[in-house]
Amino acid sequence: MAAEPAPLSLHFPLLQRFPALSALQPIPLCNLPTPVETFPGKATLWIKRDDLTREDQGGNKPRKLEFVLADIRRRDADRVITLGATGTNAGVATALMCQRENLACEVITFPQPDSDIVRLNQQLMRGAGASLTARGSLFAAALNWYLHPRRLDRKSYFLYAGCSAPVATFAYVNAMLELAGQVDAGALPAPAHIVVAAGSGATVAGIIAGAALVLPAAEIHAVQVAPDRVGPFTACHPQVVEKMVATVWQSLRTADASLPEQCPTRWQWHEDQFGDGYGVATPASRAAISEASQSGLALETTYSGKAFATALALTKQHRSPVLFWQTFARGKIPQA
Repeated sequence: MAAEPAPLSLHFPLLQRFPALSALQPIPLCNLPTPVETFPGKATLWIKRDDLTREDQGGNKPRKLEFVLADIRRRDADRVITLGATGTNAGVATALMCQRENLACEVITFPQPDSDIVRLNQQLMRGAGASLTARGSLFAAALNWYLHPRRLDRKSYFLYAGCSAPVATFAYVNAMLELAGQVDAGALPAPAHIVVAAGSGATVAGIIAGAALVLPAAEIHAVQVAPDRVGPFTACHPQVVEKMVATVWQSLRTADASLPEQCPTRWQWHEDQFGDGYGVATPASRAAISEASQSGLALETTYSGKAFATALALTKQHRSPVLFWQTFARGKIPQA
């Protein structure tokens, strides 16, 4: 028998904390709250299991799409055009959402190293009815997305890589309020360090802003997994995250004028795991993936393996609790 869905007040603690944000009208798509658990053999390492956000494809993208889908409906769009690597998890999540919502979907892709997950995600996107447009480089794909012939079509919704529309940042502010509730309930100690992969930036920005609200002593560790520049544009870079934090923080301050003018969270940017490029494993990430797999935690080379390598390093440097935010989940082929 399926579990009853959580009341909206539990699913979206953000709206309890900030009633003025109710106009966002996020749409429940995930199984929340996701559990937290210790990592075997590491007494100070905890895992936030966002790989369990959904049964068909978990990870951090469905959380973002709860807010993005509401925006799509507000705009009465009938098509979503997004951007990602050939094995993009965001593309899979978007294609599945579009299939459920009867929306057309186009995913513009750029190359990444081949793997079982890349091939699976290509199959999942096509199986969900998405149109895949392959380009030869990240810059070419981004240019195609920015200059798309449908740019002036009001019924087309352009969703940035990583499902990172501006409203998506609220998803991980909400997730941090969820985590604080789990701390208050005794499910885990208040983490001194929170580690998360940094790609398009919305997940990290939401965690940073949320930490300022509910876990101000925590230090956030953003692990770079994508290029810092795409042609002339700044991409996976601290400046991008800072702008996202400033934007979402301004919205929170508009809803609650008692908040400080600047978001006070302490955070660090880790670029050492990026290595030779997007989706290319580093020695530390390979070791981290292997260690995780022995305990039943599935990671991959593009995002989560690199972030988990940083989390393992922090457990050696600190005795205080470290939380690794697991944002990856392998998609599943629908049963016939």
